[in-house]
Amino acid sequence: MSLLSHASDLELAHPIMLLAMSGWVDAASVGTDTAERIADGGDVVAAFEPDALFDYRSSRPTLHFSDGDLTDIVWPRLEIIHRTIDGVELLIAAGNEPDFRWQELTREFVELTQRYNVAKFVTLGAVPAPVPHTRPVRVVCTTSDPDLLRDGDEVMPEELVVPGAAVSVLRQGVADAGVPAIGYWAQVPHYLQSPFHSGVLGLIERVGGQVGVRFPIGDLAVEASAQLEQIDADLAERDDARQYVERLELMQDERPEFVTPFQEVPSADEIGAEVEKFLRSAEDDQ
Repeated sequence: MSLLSHASDLELAHPIMLLAMSGWVDAASVGTDTAERIADGGDVVAAFEPDALFDYRSSRPTLHFSDGDLTDIVWPRLEIIHRTIDGVELLIAAGNEPDFRWQELTREFVELTQRYNVAKFVTLGAVPAPVPHTRPVRVVCTTSDPDLLRDGDEVMPEELVVPGAAVSVLRQGVADAGVPAIGYWAQVPHYLQSPFHSGVLGLIERVGGQVGVRFPIGDLAVEASAQLEQIDADLAERDDARQYVERLELMQDERPEFVTPFQEVPSADEIGAEVEKFLRSAEDDQ
């Protein structure tokens, strides 16, 4: 039984498929925000059955009320959107990370890449890391095909064992089926929540280089600059938070190599809970 609720018979000439899902490898929603920005204005060509993929107790639908009346239910979703930018055909798969049936879903994605003659498969994501927001966002990639690397791409340099993510499982399955595949991961300061505009900006730049497109970014650069200024202003009011970020700056400047999401930070007592709590409260007050 197919997990798809529907899929169009659209005929495409070697499109590039992008994939982003919510989950632990979508820190500050950078991966899914990037995918949704790229997909904006496109048409849904395929969607998956939510009842088959999601546990609604862990991936709860969102309820919208107006004057005491339930007006809308937004269910967790996974869908594929078609958009053409600068003559490049794109299929953007985005949505919630499924709770169930990852292996079966992988087989479905392999079949979709064959149906739509996909030429390349690119995953988008972001990982929380002990890095400061005051430094340029670092984007690393993972691929088993060195021919996919572009100028400026930085391959993750070390052995790493982490909890699984559906985007990585699907990418490997597609690659095993013969479609060239690569994944891009932005490092996000672990004390920040979504949205993180600088992360989206960095990821869009790297993915654009991979697919050969200059994605329209609108006011994203302005929004990113304004957000960083606001974070600095918030931190200036708290010596402990500011000092913690300064220690992250020192750590990164002294060791500019890739920092894994699980790398030990200078002090367990300064793990960032205070910074995170402060920044969250600052965002709630705005």
